[in-house]
Amino acid sequence: MDVAETSPLAALNRIPGLRQLLLLAGLATAIAAGVTAAFYVREPSYTMLFSNVSQQEAGEIMNALNATDIPHKIDPKSGAILVAGDRVPEARLKLAGQGLPRGASVGLEMMQEQGAFGTSQFMENARYNHALETELARTISTLRPVQSARVHLALPESSVFLRKRRDPSASVLVNLYPGRQLDKTQVAAIVHLVASSIPGMDADKVTVVDQQGKLLNAPGDASALGLSTQQFEYTERIESSYTERIVNLLSPMLGPDRIRATVTADMDFTEREETRENYDPENTALRSEQVAEERSRDGGLTSGGIPGALSNTPPPPVVASNAANPPPAGQPAAAGSAAGTAAGSGGTVQSTQAATTPASESLHRTRNFEVDRTLSRTRSPVGSIRRLSVAVLVDYKRSTADDGTVTTQAPSQQEIDDITRLVKEAVGFDEKRGDTVSVSSVSFYEKPAEAEPEGPGLLDSPGLFDTLRSVLAGLLVLALAFAVIRPIMRGLGAGGAGAALPVGGALPAGGASGGHVAPPRAALSFDDKVSVARQLADKNPERVAQIVRGWMQTDE
Repeated sequence: MDVAETSPLAALNRIPGLRQLLLLAGLATAIAAGVTAAFYVREPSYTMLFSNVSQQEAGEIMNALNATDIPHKIDPKSGAILVAGDRVPEARLKLAGQGLPRGASVGLEMMQEQGAFGTSQFMENARYNHALETELARTISTLRPVQSARVHLALPESSVFLRKRRDPSASVLVNLYPGRQLDKTQVAAIVHLVASSIPGMDADKVTVVDQQGKLLNAPGDASALGLSTQQFEYTERIESSYTERIVNLLSPMLGPDRIRATVTADMDFTEREETRENYDPENTALRSEQVAEERSRDGGLTSGGIPGALSNTPPPPVVASNAANPPPAGQPAAAGSAAGTAAGSGGTVQSTQAATTPASESLHRTRNFEVDRTLSRTRSPVGSIRRLSVAVLVDYKRSTADDGTVTTQAPSQQEIDDITRLVKEAVGFDEKRGDTVSVSSVSFYEKPAEAEPEGPGLLDSPGLFDTLRSVLAGLLVLALAFAVIRPIMRGLGAGGAGAALPVGGALPAGGASGGHVAPPRAALSFDDKVSVARQLADKNPERVAQIVRGWMQTDE
């Protein structure tokens, strides 16, 4: 007995219909593999959309995505929401239009979801404060440079006693986008936004900090260091403003990137307040006048004053005239004396005359004048410019010849003078103040031209993985079609002839009664085939017909 007849394959081959069953199983397997490869190619690559979201918010996001045609699923391991990689921006825009995701914190909607029945006053206040903080954080997060924000409020309990009353305060933490920052005006806007949202809160009680731990504002900082920082920032703004003026003025004339300017400003931050009062003696005006006059002309003795011995007026002196003592010749008589003396025969005659009647006058006059007076109060402005120093650097002129040669030429002295005059007009040059302007010309350094950066390589292409996956799936389908499906279809088309008799035409081992196909031993000649056909034609005509049909199909 041959070893091939006792092998397991030969034993399996003797089972009726087993070969057809194996062919059908192989065909089904090939079709399943092809369908699986086709679905694998059509399935998109998923990218994470959101992670670390609450279950309630994840449900809302999934419901919103179900209403769209965007492929999505949930990662069973991390719980992240995945969508098709090429449709991530579209999914984010659609969800943002519906306000998703809202974040872990809940705002004033928490007041609507939970009732106040059975809640203590402390819990109501804490819930209100938390909702207020969340609403302020949401409002601040709408600013373009701010990615997210958190607000902490310190709201003391109200008291009717002024001594126990305390002012509320707030702290704001802003998480900025990479590469962005808040300027002073935006920080001041955040401070006033929070202060205006809380009753009784001052802007000095609000503190703003970024994610780097940098203090963006200094509330109530009146120290010398704080003032120095503000003065430095103000000086820097003044210098930048003058520099921008110069560049904008000269760029159209000289060309872009062909001018450099630097301005140094000496600022005066001294506070001065002066009060002055001036009097002009020449400009006077009569304001009031008071006149008092007293006159007394009674022609006799007058007495006045306080009654008493001293108030009596003595009589006028009496002057005696003696004929024996006449006055010298040419000398007049004394004033107020007796006039004459008459000599007679019988005696001496004496005569007396009273003095001139006194007259008293008294005049009092008081005049008040207004003198011209000027009262002025002068307060000098803080942050005035004491001196400006301007330095301007101009590039050489460049010209390109027809052959590509580049030549440089320094500007003329007339051009330098014109540029100097324009710079002086731009900065408000004041010679009395001691301002200086210096314009120089020099050839700027040109960086060598760099080679163009190479594009992304084949391995860096974003669609490489999908393309390779499609190609491999196509090759797998073709391999299954040519290596498995085609031979199976050819075997099924051969019918049962191959099962009854091998292609080589070998006879059954036990004749017509065996019914099993034995492994081929040796090829038969034409005469042997005819003799075998004659022997089987009488016993089994149908079997002979199948054998003849098989010969006709395989014989060349």
